[in-house]
Amino acid sequence: MPFQFPPMPTTPRPPHRPGSALPADHTATRSRDSGELMQCVSSGYLSEDCSCEATIPSSVVTTAWARERELLGSHEDRFFRFAWRGGVWFAFGVSDGSVRGVYCPTHSAARAERSFAQNFSVAA
Repeated sequence: MPFQFPPMPTTPRPPHRPGSALPADHTATRSRDSGELMQCVSSGYLSEDCSCEATIPSSVVTTAWARERELLGSHEDRFFRFAWRGGVWFAFGVSDGSVRGVYCPTHSAARAERSFAQNFSVAA
């Protein structure tokens, strides 16, 4: 077996359900100091009137997007969720492997709640 870096996990992963959060790869969390940070894109336009200060290492986000694309075999632009340090982040991944923006766990939940309420009112 050829040498791989970072080492691949030796335990099988459970099957992934589309739309559920993927845990971010542990190897990405170690590279925190080597990359740039992505800031939550929430601008507070609905209530707080200020931008969110939450950040996440870009390496964590791009690793999660790469894993999502690999597991689903899908490469189109779309939103995806992933878990990191006890919270679920929401991001927009691009077909070239980059990520355009992220929502922190707090704003991800608020966005999901607004979407649910909007979809519920349309269906009623």
